Amino acid sequence: MKSKFLGFAAAALCATASAADSITIDSVKQRWPWNDKVDVTYTIGTDNVGKRVGKVTITAEIEGKTYTVYNGPFNENTEPGTHTITWEGAPAGVRSDSCRMTATFDSAAVPEGDDYMIVNLVNGSVESEGLFPDDVSVAGVSGQELSNVRYNCDKYKTSHMAFRKVPKGTYKAKRGTGTFTEWTTDKDYYIALFNWTHAQYGYVIKRTDGTDATPWGEWTTMTRRWSVYAIRENIDPSGTVPAYTLEALINAKKWDPLLFLNAKTGMHFDIPTELMHEIACRAGTETTYYWGADANSFAKYAICGKSNAAGHYDQRYQYGDPVGTRLPNNWGLYDMVGNDWQWCRNYNKEGVPADVFTPGAKTTDAGWIVRGQNLYAAGSVLTSDVRSSATPNEGVGYSFRAAYIVPAAEAE
Repeated sequence: MKSKFLGFAAAALCATASAADSITIDSVKQRWPWNDKVDVTYTIGTDNVGKRVGKVTITAEIEGKTYTVYNGPFNENTEPGTHTITWEGAPAGVRSDSCRMTATFDSAAVPEGDDYMIVNLVNGSVESEGLFPDDVSVAGVSGQELSNVRYNCDKYKTSHMAFRKVPKGTYKAKRGTGTFTEWTTDKDYYIALFNWTHAQYGYVIKRTDGTDATPWGEWTTMTRRWSVYAIRENIDPSGTVPAYTLEALINAKKWDPLLFLNAKTGMHFDIPTELMHEIACRAGTETTYYWGADANSFAKYAICGKSNAAGHYDQRYQYGDPVGTRLPNNWGLYDMVGNDWQWCRNYNKEGVPADVFTPGAKTTDAGWIVRGQNLYAAGSVLTSDVRSSATPNEGVGYSFRAAYIVPAAEAE
């Protein structure tokens, strides 16, 4: 316990810290001139470095009453080092000798596993992380909610990319037919938690030493989705993404982000097929919307309804909203509907696919399938099977998320 004096006689704020994880209150100072604002400085130790999800709570006990000084959201002011928060509305008794302040740091270490794949977009390194189990109790949230907290932050919308695994199994999808069909996958696949952002594009086209390969490095702080005209050098959805070295891409000025991602990682990322997208969008649900049957809940889960008063395209929204600002689906995937139409690796007019991972044969030249609707749509139309088609030269209102199919040999 440390006593923190406010600078006048017989007026002290006492501070203690919990034994769980290293957190100490360093100083507690009332604002001058004396008012109801109190600055509290605390330090989190280096034992909390790395793969952790944390939450800081500070309370004060004054003359037998308990007050909440700070009830921080997950991962706010939880990095190792010193932080200062301001308690506003502090009662007059805060200057009493009976005031005692306590800080607690609830945290959980990210488990091992392969539920998530993390890609460093600058150097191409790839790591695996597990889904938090439900029996990890941090402020009474589920394991999936803890994982959502970990990855829904700027790091995974800028310099890194997080993917969620969809395990091999049997899933239901409509694929534009209006009725469910069962599809069995014999391979796992990963799909990105967010649509590709401007910032992620700015990072992936950097050289591995971190220097810019193009003049567009200023994009590396913009977490809005990246609207694109064509995202693959090979426009044929049934084809494979060509393989290049990083140097060859830079020298030839080929700025396709998937080509850079593959060159850096030595893996084969692509956009998902329509079935891969719908299975991931539904996240195990069979309801009209991935959040349930209630159309009126769309505002919590989707960025939409941003047309002007006449219901037409509004130039103000051409860059969309930052990703991850709405609630995710059951698998922690964000913006699977709304904000942008998302390119899929299927022709609009094609035969029935042989499996989840292979588009059907092209029958006519009628564009590509896009899924998810965009930010101009009414929330009621953002169903889990909403689809349309577009041609690769269309840009505003179209984006994509990366996917990775785990080769059979790699899964053994």
